[in-house]
Amino acid sequence: MQTATVVRPRQQLAPPVRLDPAFSDPEAVVDLIEKGSPYKTLSAVHKNTGETSGGWFRNFWALGGKVVFAGAEPFFYNPEFIAAAQQSFNAEVIRPVAMMTNLNLPAAGLPPHQDLPFFRGAQNREVPSWMLAPMGYSSLFHDWAIPVASAITWFYDGEGGEFEYWPDGFDAPSKTERPPYSNCCVLADNEYMFHRVGAVGPEAEHDLYTGLGHHARLILTEAGHWQVEDEGRIVAELEYSKVRLSVLWKGYCFRDGAEAAAYDDHSRDLTTDLIIDIFRSDLAARGIQVKRPEDFWTDADWKETITTVYGPPSGY
Repeated sequence: MQTATVVRPRQQLAPPVRLDPAFSDPEAVVDLIEKGSPYKTLSAVHKNTGETSGGWFRNFWALGGKVVFAGAEPFFYNPEFIAAAQQSFNAEVIRPVAMMTNLNLPAAGLPPHQDLPFFRGAQNREVPSWMLAPMGYSSLFHDWAIPVASAITWFYDGEGGEFEYWPDGFDAPSKTERPPYSNCCVLADNEYMFHRVGAVGPEAEHDLYTGLGHHARLILTEAGHWQVEDEGRIVAELEYSKVRLSVLWKGYCFRDGAEAAAYDDHSRDLTTDLIIDIFRSDLAARGIQVKRPEDFWTDADWKETITTVYGPPSGY
């Protein structure tokens, strides 16, 4: 089967903005991170049954534009993030949409990737999450893309855990933020800018947590250590400083009030039928025939075709 060999990005990436400091009260941010204990695995939070955690834990502070974790309100509406997003995306209207904490145990580095994109009428409530990345990599749906600013703030002074990103495209030199991190942030166009998390912790510890189960938990003890629980058993205890803490904020960026109103009235939304038609038309142009799925959430052949043809290019 023919696979994708090139990503056709949007015409221009919004330039990253570095903020230092990111929050006016970083101690309160860290306190709220600690109140999130016990933490669920990334796979459990996103209900990806059957996946292992890889030592990655998460908690949401806000979803769908609403705060869901008590105490997160002042951080979700951080004026520094909103001003930076207006500057980077040349946008008048910024709407905070999501905020989450990420806690990383020692692990090997991740490959370069883009975050799951947001499209008008096609987000992870309307389409399966596995389809969003292919929609972004395909470049077929850019006309419906919602520009999203992503602000990542770190609190970590341990070994590794750098943030590498490619603001000028994957073929240009990358930039890197490295620990010690203390309330610094990069706000960028992460839905279209390639980026990655580097290896966390010493290499000898990278494989210790790869087999953690779907329901593993990360617990902050009264003594200030992190305990890893799996299948009801404490399988490890780490010093506080060995866990990489970060906070990710996302906000919709609308050029002006008219563009925001068009989003609100759903006049330019994608539909299930339109998504299928666009994919099938492009596949036909590539000489690939695929049946129209009766249910593109569960059709195995459809999923295999879309994820294979529109996966990240080789070498990424």
